[in-house]
Amino acid sequence: MLFAAPLAVYVAVIVLITLRKRSTSADADFFFAGRRLNAIQAFISVLSSETSVATTVVFPAAGLTSGYVLLWLVAGYVVGRTIVALFYLRKLYESSRLTIYQTMTTSHQVLEGSYLLAKYISGGVRLFIGGYALHQLLGGYTIVWIPVVAVCAATYSLTGGLKAVVLMDQVQGALIVGAGVFLCVFLMTRLPTGVKWAPAFINLNWSQSNFFGALFLGGAVLSIGTHGADQDMLLRVLATKNLREARKSLIFSGVGAAFLIALYLTVGYLLGLLRVADLDPRSPLADYVMKSNLALLKGVFLVLLLAAAMSTLDSTIHSTGAVWKSLMNSSLSGRYWSFLSLILITTAAVCFYSVSGRHENFLDLAMGCMNYINGGMIGIFTTFTFFPKRLKPAGIPLALVSGFVVTTVCEWAFSHPLPWTYTVLLSSGTALLCCLSASLLTQERPATPGLL
Repeated sequence: MLFAAPLAVYVAVIVLITLRKRSTSADADFFFAGRRLNAIQAFISVLSSETSVATTVVFPAAGLTSGYVLLWLVAGYVVGRTIVALFYLRKLYESSRLTIYQTMTTSHQVLEGSYLLAKYISGGVRLFIGGYALHQLLGGYTIVWIPVVAVCAATYSLTGGLKAVVLMDQVQGALIVGAGVFLCVFLMTRLPTGVKWAPAFINLNWSQSNFFGALFLGGAVLSIGTHGADQDMLLRVLATKNLREARKSLIFSGVGAAFLIALYLTVGYLLGLLRVADLDPRSPLADYVMKSNLALLKGVFLVLLLAAAMSTLDSTIHSTGAVWKSLMNSSLSGRYWSFLSLILITTAAVCFYSVSGRHENFLDLAMGCMNYINGGMIGIFTTFTFFPKRLKPAGIPLALVSGFVVTTVCEWAFSHPLPWTYTVLLSSGTALLCCLSASLLTQERPATPGLL
């Protein structure tokens, strides 16, 4: 009874939102909620959307093994989003186009196709991690739990559009914060007497992915891709009432993400202080909850997993649906394209089941996969913002290909992948140089004056 109670309440909320929030088929209503969101609604929605199941699985694992070292990544997130809000956002907000890529260039089809590939990679790996954690908690097979989560997210996001997604994000955000606080308090009450609280805050080993300098720079640069060149995260920011509200929501989201990551790092660190033997290093929190054999704890954690998995999936299928509709220049309802995206992300998640063993932990898997397309996007978006006259059609595919190639080399050319923090810096830096260089190669040469 205690196990089922939290799940029953959560399912009831999903059903209520599905029945109460309906959207028309018009793009402005389905994809942008009529641009009636305020900064707080957009901030909570962005924060909930980026707080995937990877946050509730990956960061406890990081806290268990390395304490609070990843706070340097968080600091990079805050700085990166502030830069996007102050310098990158204006041109995108002032546009009335369906996608941000239509605003950036007339060659938007290439960018939109690349964005879709990036979202199916990152969304697929996060959905896979959610299925893996549910398998730990409930048994069964990972590839069975993946479509279960997909169906739950589809019930409200395909019927209510962005309005339903934003409302559900507020519920899911409250659940994620509340469950994190509950887990911290629960674990602290079980600490042995006399235990010393002495976590690490800095790693000076530059060869590792959590070297503090690389974490800070990698987090700042990555934020330009994830929150500046990503239709998914920008969708609700661009749905705010004015540019000031949009900037506030984006900056606030960095502070909120810092709090959430620190919260779940604390959960992992407390797990380490308990010294429980033989926890799964990839997902220690789910393993601990399973072994604790406490019905209420299992119920709370099950709802946490579902909320975290669905909070990312619902926004991803929504944003990719808008891009598909733009890319295909279609008159079909946005629901059709969002449903297609749901199928593709679910398929990608199943595919990651076979390649996940190459990475030692889920953090490296999730972050490393993002760099294949994000590196090129960061280079292109930076050129568009600061050097708009140098963004040429030829530079877009060149930047995307160079970012993809650099990431592929970093991920597969060696016995173990290079640290993702270095990969994002190398791929985005190379893409930026290639994008800028293309403008020099395609400049029209002045005509040679004829002889008199």
